[in-house]
Amino acid sequence: MTSSRRAVVYLVLVFLLGGVLGSLATYWVQTSGWVKAASSRTRKARHSPVEWLTRELDLTPEQQKELEVILDETGTGYRTIRERVRPEYEQVRQAGREKIRALLTEEQRPKFEELVRHIDEKHRHRREKEKKK
Repeated sequence: MTSSRRAVVYLVLVFLLGGVLGSLATYWVQTSGWVKAASSRTRKARHSPVEWLTRELDLTPEQQKELEVILDETGTGYRTIRERVRPEYEQVRQAGREKIRALLTEEQRPKFEELVRHIDEKHRHRREKEKKK
């Protein structure tokens, strides 16, 4: 396989993996109930694990309240971990991008940079929305 063809394959794999991971993360956030919400739709998602476990386990009102506290604490813990490892994640991502850039031709690099800008803008927008919650 030629190096330019290999570069295209790697690039496609990186974007596919990013899409899959992004979709999984979005699904997890929407279904986990650990995201505090301003809207009724998100508020409903936040309570859905409590409602589900209440139905499945016949939780008492006291257990439901304690479960909400546990889920809130767990969500806070996950957010703390995410913030702590974000710089390391970013280093790995940038290193991967540099390797991809090295594989690309002069003609391919501008298009790659455009794709990267688009992805970064989507991530930035998602993080801004998370901070407002």
